[in-house]
Amino acid sequence: MNVVEDERPDNWQCKTIFENRSSFAVDLVKLQVKMKGSDDFLFNITDVSQDVLPDSKWESEVKVVEANEKPDFTYDLGYTVLPRVTEVTEGSIRLEQSVLEVLDAKVEKSYSKTVLPSYRKQDLIASIVIANTGSSPINLMRLTDDIPGLFSAPALDTITVKVGGSDLPDDQFKAEISEGVTIEKELRSPDGIGHTLTMTVGTRGPIGLAPGKLLEISYPLTAPDPTPENKKIAGPLRCEFSAERYGPICSSDVIDSPVVTVRHNRRNFSAGKSVMPIGGKGRYEVLIIFENNGDTPLLDVSLNDLLPSNFEIKNWSVQGADGKRDNVEMTTSDEGENTAITWAIPQVERNERVEVCFEIKGDGEVNAEQLNKFHGATFGDEVEDQNHVVGDDKSTDSEESSEESHGIEDRDAFLNFAVGFDHDSNQYLKKAELEEAAVAWSEAAVSEDIAAEDSSDEEASSEDTNEDDSVEDSADENPVEDDEVVEENEVVEENEVVEEDSTEEAATDDSQESDDESKKCPICNQSNNSDATLCSACSFHFE
Repeated sequence: MNVVEDERPDNWQCKTIFENRSSFAVDLVKLQVKMKGSDDFLFNITDVSQDVLPDSKWESEVKVVEANEKPDFTYDLGYTVLPRVTEVTEGSIRLEQSVLEVLDAKVEKSYSKTVLPSYRKQDLIASIVIANTGSSPINLMRLTDDIPGLFSAPALDTITVKVGGSDLPDDQFKAEISEGVTIEKELRSPDGIGHTLTMTVGTRGPIGLAPGKLLEISYPLTAPDPTPENKKIAGPLRCEFSAERYGPICSSDVIDSPVVTVRHNRRNFSAGKSVMPIGGKGRYEVLIIFENNGDTPLLDVSLNDLLPSNFEIKNWSVQGADGKRDNVEMTTSDEGENTAITWAIPQVERNERVEVCFEIKGDGEVNAEQLNKFHGATFGDEVEDQNHVVGDDKSTDSEESSEESHGIEDRDAFLNFAVGFDHDSNQYLKKAELEEAAVAWSEAAVSEDIAAEDSSDEEASSEDTNEDDSVEDSADENPVEDDEVVEENEVVEENEVVEEDSTEEAATDDSQESDDESKKCPICNQSNNSDATLCSACSFHFE
């Protein structure tokens, strides 16, 4: 007995220690320990689960005994000696190879389009690829394929099946269509209940899909009128296959179910074209404007134009949001008596404006209507109507909003006034330029009203008459005939000529001239004598 005084006075830690000093293992079967003068057992152990090996010992747990003096103990110990016995077993094992064939496959399904525009009929292809990834051939297969409700039921005769790249005979597979989807529970289409396509491949005999080979199934699908509510629609697939008709069956679902999303975006663009003479006989500058106002970028944009065969392009350039674009290609082709021109632009970003500017030169008659006509744009897989002439809608809307916000009533006079605010000289008035012109117009109108209050009506009439006479004399002395003058500032020159004519008619009551007795050039709006055959500004040939 090992008795040690505890940290607390009159408390003793007691523990029994048994040491085996023999050469045999010992099994303790009985241990009873009592403190002298007490009938209670401090330890009462009937058997120790572990044998005490030679030259080793066994220790009991520690128990605390309260006593004024170091306690004495009596104990009763029983143990059994275990003799050593050695047992040896000998034998041999022979391992032989056994071939186990594995039946396994990888199933994939995809759609040729995953994002569909809303409310537009869309055609796509559903593709199913099953790869034999096991070591056993696959000879029989059954498929359950969900067709979402935004698609119409496919025609059974449009289904094609290939094994190892070769078409499978029609009598080797059977397909059926039933209403409602079978597998998908959550990502369903609100457009309809959908359909389930069930197929059995290998109806006449084994299909013989060897390990590593592919079985491919495809069929066309049509979404007649997809709605924007189709946020995320899934079309899962389940496949069951076996090596023997009555053998064990393996089942596998598609790894990732194909998902279709309907996007409610609208392509919106504005486009226009202007032709201006730039001096010299038969020389014109053409500007084609295309602006993407839609929700997404436009891919593969082509701007089309038609040029009379008696004209040729001298040079051209394309400007985008980041300056000159070098990734644009121009192609030409003969189209009857005209030359068709196409500028291919890989992509026009959202809210990006593209300007195609080029110079043409030619001889002979000019078809003004044909030359000023915008011949349309194509982009993506949708083609705009080539016969529809798209005007400068954005410019018109900006003009009207500027006029309304500043109370402008005389629209023609305001447009003539606003020409001077074309700061970038691109023959196109942006909204900011129109707003600036409208403010200046309003300030000029206020100044005129103040001046009119300070002078009499008679003096104002006299001043207007003198001013008109001086303008008329100036116009007679310096007729607009020199091409170089027109080239320097064509837009301002045109407006000045129009204002001179209108002022002269207002000042001279007995004038015998009228609009019917003069010819207005369809290219530059220059007024010419009624018997003129050529425009005095741009040399346009009148018919």
